[in-house]
Amino acid sequence: MKRFLVAQIAIVSILFSGGWNWFIAVNNRPRLPRLNDLPRALSPQHNYPFVVTDDQLNEVLERAKPNFDKSPKVNFVDHALRLWGSDVLFEDGSLDGPQMLEMMLNDTRFRQTWGNETPALLTRSVAGIEVQTQVGRTTVSHVDHLVGTLAEIGVELSHEVISNDGPGTVGDLLRHAILNFHLNQKEYEWTALAAALYTVDGDHWYCDEGQEISFDSLADRMMRQHQPLGVCYGQHRLYSLVMMLRVDDQLRNEDQWLFSLATRQKVKNYLLAMTRRFHKNQSREGYWDGNWTDTNRSIPDPGTDELSRRILATGHVLEWWAMAPNDLHPPRETIIRAAQWLARNIIEMDKRQIEANYTFITHAARALSLWRGQQAEDFYIGQSTKKLVEFAMESQNQPLGTKICK
Repeated sequence: MKRFLVAQIAIVSILFSGGWNWFIAVNNRPRLPRLNDLPRALSPQHNYPFVVTDDQLNEVLERAKPNFDKSPKVNFVDHALRLWGSDVLFEDGSLDGPQMLEMMLNDTRFRQTWGNETPALLTRSVAGIEVQTQVGRTTVSHVDHLVGTLAEIGVELSHEVISNDGPGTVGDLLRHAILNFHLNQKEYEWTALAAALYTVDGDHWYCDEGQEISFDSLADRMMRQHQPLGVCYGQHRLYSLVMMLRVDDQLRNEDQWLFSLATRQKVKNYLLAMTRRFHKNQSREGYWDGNWTDTNRSIPDPGTDELSRRILATGHVLEWWAMAPNDLHPPRETIIRAAQWLARNIIEMDKRQIEANYTFITHAARALSLWRGQQAEDFYIGQSTKKLVEFAMESQNQPLGTKICK
């Protein structure tokens, strides 16, 4: 009997020890990837003047300036910030970069713009700071788009944020996004992009449901959903995959990786297959529509304005191609025809059409800027400087007393 009790106690001890170790291991699982304060910068890779000329790009960027009314839609400001960055300064009454950043990240400035009775954009949560999404004109239009924007324009995680509940940081926005993330949520592209740009390495983490999340699993999720299903005809997924591939390139130069070699190859094969579809289904005029995967199928949203759909589809594909390596591109004439169609149609738009399509136009303008090897702000500043130099040189060559009107 004594031996039996000793044996039972030993078994219970082993089970308890194993259970306790399991409990400790589960509760010590990382809930966040390791993060850098400063996001990774991914620069444009191509500069092709034959895709879009200086004059055309200038005209497009003029139409994409954040020259809004007193209280614009929040998603207009969010998209304009992504296009222009947080440092750009205008002289024509358009919102400057610092103004847009403060409108999005400071509750006091937010209420000065949209009114004291407006529900807060940023609210404190157990996990960090939540961004109100898809519940009206004073909220953002895509899940975690704002934190993706901040990552792309180079804002540090330590940058101050003032929510309606008090101060925090951009890191609180990202922490809320990741801690509340699960693979089956409606939108996940911008969450994945932000995590990739801020991550130190490709290590996995666990969501609150205990599911392991890795950049491999994120990529698999993006490739698993049928195209063109999803927001913006599925192209946010293509853009995020390209950007994650670029992050993987950087990490491999540091003897680390974001993707396993198998996933990296799967992503490249998938993107190349999408490129072939775009190439095959391009219209004679150069645009794509919501049925870009198969033009024999009906348009997903036929009630939407035809030009709007085509600006959306064409601007988005040119944007991810602009950040992709050459081996994922279609023939050069495919890109040129698309860019020329896009530039011409945006330049011909009136003020009402520009406002109705503003968010789509920011993607298109950004794409065309990237094809010229620069972000919109850098191209705009470069052209402004060029004009000043030309004006100064022209002034020196004028006879005394001659006036030059510009």
